[in-house]
Amino acid sequence: MSTTLEVQEVSVKRDPRRWFVLAVMSVGTLIVFLDTTVMNTALPNISTELRASTSNLQWVLDSYVLVLAGLLMLGGSIGDRYGRRRWMTVGLLLFGAGSVFGALASNIEQLIVARGVQGLGAALVLPATLSILTNVFERDERPKAIAIWTAVGGLGIGLGPAVGGYLVDRWDWSAAFWIHVPVIAAALIGQIFVPESRDPRNIGLDLKGAFAATFGITALVFGIIQGSEAGWTSVEIVGSFALAAVLLTAFAQIERTAEYPMLPLHFFKQRDFTGAVLVLGLAFFSAIVVFFFLVQYFQLIQGRSPFETGLMILPNAGAIVLAAGVAQWALPKFGPRSIVSIGVSIMVLGVVLFTTVDAGTSALTSISYIMVFGFGFGLASQPLTDTVMAAVPVEDAGIGSAVNDVSRELGSALGIAILGSIVSSFYRSNVRSELDGQVPDELIEVAGEGLGVLGVASQQLEPDVAATLVAGANTAFIDAMTSGFWLSAGFLSLGVLTSLVLLPRRSRETQVVRVESPTINVPDDFEPDFVMIPGTKIERDPISV
Repeated sequence: MSTTLEVQEVSVKRDPRRWFVLAVMSVGTLIVFLDTTVMNTALPNISTELRASTSNLQWVLDSYVLVLAGLLMLGGSIGDRYGRRRWMTVGLLLFGAGSVFGALASNIEQLIVARGVQGLGAALVLPATLSILTNVFERDERPKAIAIWTAVGGLGIGLGPAVGGYLVDRWDWSAAFWIHVPVIAAALIGQIFVPESRDPRNIGLDLKGAFAATFGITALVFGIIQGSEAGWTSVEIVGSFALAAVLLTAFAQIERTAEYPMLPLHFFKQRDFTGAVLVLGLAFFSAIVVFFFLVQYFQLIQGRSPFETGLMILPNAGAIVLAAGVAQWALPKFGPRSIVSIGVSIMVLGVVLFTTVDAGTSALTSISYIMVFGFGFGLASQPLTDTVMAAVPVEDAGIGSAVNDVSRELGSALGIAILGSIVSSFYRSNVRSELDGQVPDELIEVAGEGLGVLGVASQQLEPDVAATLVAGANTAFIDAMTSGFWLSAGFLSLGVLTSLVLLPRRSRETQVVRVESPTINVPDDFEPDFVMIPGTKIERDPISV
């Protein structure tokens, strides 16, 4: 004889502040993503005013991403355990301090350090925004909230170049740091109305896991960033990779045996969680590096001002916002697999279109390519984030958000490091091929340092020599950039394949719930006609047993 237990649907009392909380979290997200791209348009100005090499410029971006990626899981774990709103507030204050320090920097070294401080603040802010949203929105409304969160992030990515360009044109590169101060002030005021949330279990921080993960990821990214400059077989780089391998292996072992792990590894046994994390990383791997080179192309090859460059990239934000809305509408109908694979395929198309540009490509043509790329990016991002967050319990939302963000930031860092290094190597080789025998070797060496350095040096040369030098360097840069675009398209194609293999046809209708204990206390003479498997996930929907 079997027994049927009817579980009735429970009416949910929704937090009346949830939409205002979404607005505050969106401001926090806007700051982090705005900072990712606002610096791009300032890079040429920084290059000339601080006489920074291409390697220095990469570090202006990568110091932020390196610290952010290395500390995200720790930041998410701290928020889960000790209060998400509290530590998001700390992160906002740190971000503000880094912004002021950056604005006042008088050399490239100080600027790089300031970017690292901003990355530290962002590592506390970014996972908190998404985990707080997961806490205040129920599963049925959460895709809409995540769509808005994604759209605001895309708006920040798109607005960054335009805002940065205007500020650099109107003042100088330091204004790209000052702009954060009033936005952070608004976010701090909004924090007053955000409810505090945390993991209800009174557990401490997984210090061993935090140490291993933080320094392991940092060593990995550092090795990749410095590899092309120090030499891939140098003691410094080999040692960095070896340290990363040891620490990340130790991290996996620590998490397997810890009573309360910082990152429960069983999350990765879920195909949807793992697939979404991988595809997000591949998307950001390619997206960030595309704009890293486009900004230099528009300003240093086509001679556009920073503000003009920002306006040309701005339609990307509109395309991302539009696509996020389309994805939110389409997700229940078509599921993550279809939407993400189509979105990433559109990104591939956009990158391939960029391989056709030359020094004379019109603004309208470039903008149309940017919008194609941005629409694909926005279409894929929303369902990927929703898939990650639905696959972790609400109590672990901070670490789920952190893993989501690590995939984005680590992908960005690796994209700049790997493709940036490859393209820089191609550029130096192309410069030598284009100019050998036409100008003195010492000028070829100057050109090989980067277009910004060349722009300053060429002002001191005879007009004919300068024209020959600049023309050769421009051709070398476009050829190298085109090679980088083809590589980006290849990595995005891998993302399409991953989405088709690992992502589910349909998104989860309910949130995964943490099961604290698989043990059920029953009378000694009870003979069940079903088996309860330890570790089985239970979801919040009506069931019959």
